[in-house]
Amino acid sequence: MLSYDEFGMVTPIQGFEMSTLQPSQGSFDFTATDRFVSYWQNNAHAQLWIHTLLPTAATALPGWLTNSVWSKSQLTSIIQDYVATVTGHYRGQVYAWDVVSEIFEDNGKWRSNVFYDVLGPDYVQIALVAARSADPGAKLYIEEYGAEEVNVKSDALFSLTQDLKNNGVPLDGIGFEGHSVTPQIPTPYSVMVNTQRFEALDLDWAYTQLGVRIAYGSATLGRQAEDYNTVLTTCLWSERCVGALTSGITDTTTIEGTGSWGGPPWSETLFDANYVPIISYNVIANYLTVTTVDGDYI
Repeated sequence: MLSYDEFGMVTPIQGFEMSTLQPSQGSFDFTATDRFVSYWQNNAHAQLWIHTLLPTAATALPGWLTNSVWSKSQLTSIIQDYVATVTGHYRGQVYAWDVVSEIFEDNGKWRSNVFYDVLGPDYVQIALVAARSADPGAKLYIEEYGAEEVNVKSDALFSLTQDLKNNGVPLDGIGFEGHSVTPQIPTPYSVMVNTQRFEALDLDWAYTQLGVRIAYGSATLGRQAEDYNTVLTTCLWSERCVGALTSGITDTTTIEGTGSWGGPPWSETLFDANYVPIISYNVIANYLTVTTVDGDYI
């Protein structure tokens, strides 16, 4: 049986969507999220890393927001009220918030969404400031996929974080999603060069949706395990990497594992359909045992 002790950090990947928490303007419903927070805190005593505070995907936003035309002042107030209400409701209970996620296209351009199309890049600052004010003890992160190595997307993300830090905007770290396909995983050297420039801005970082995928029978489970260790080493080598959250528990419940994301089903999680650890789990556990003392790399 899967034990609660397996998890030191828990993330509800879709549970905190704005369409769920504020289904109508001015009306909040925390029923489901309160149940989630209470369950994990009372049973597993796991820290909570909430994703995503201010979602930008249209599927995660309520119709009252996406189907209306807003002025800059109106949309600023909507962001401030929403972020302050949600973070204030869970004040002191959350380790970290992914305040915004997946805000850049692969070419480094800003991704169009209801907030950016009206406010431009300022919506990120508005959300960060509101979150810090309402939940000052929580860590605030920006999350992005495909930005682990030095590339045009990570360059855009770095430029944004530079501007935010230079202007005194509260930001504690960067969440690199960490999706990759074995055996074409990111080059460790390029990952370290990239993360070090964020560290130089006094930022922590983490893998926030780590998954080394096997697609189309492209590799063996043994090779997947080796690649998981290689990716994790980049975190262990860094004093500013605070941890790694995997992309789900079992493939039968993730959008990647079921193919519901719109592509082929991938195998990337550390437990099988019966919640039994796969090879990667055991290899990672052994690797961490022999390379760390109290969580520190040796």
